[in-house]
Amino acid sequence: MPKSLAHSWEEVRDTYPNQFVVFEALSSHSLENKRIIDSLEVISTNIDGKQAMKEYLKLHRIDKKKELYVVHTDKQNLDITEKKWLGIRLA
Repeated sequence: MPKSLAHSWEEVRDTYPNQFVVFEALSSHSLENKRIIDSLEVISTNIDGKQAMKEYLKLHRIDKKKELYVVHTDKQNLDITEKKWLGIRLA
């Protein structure tokens, strides 16, 4: 499982072309209902999307407070829309 710090999405795309990556946002902010990732840490890479989602779910169960994402590096820009949760969430 690769473990590397990346300062930008562009660096991740250059380092891991044509792959799914699971990453944690280290620095981020919100702007007009979009999540802007300023810096991130790649946790794992995988060509298979199903395996990448399994890794994400495993990590999310361990620590729900971490800001984790699964994205394919063919995406030139991270386009992450924030969703507002309505109602009660059960723990």
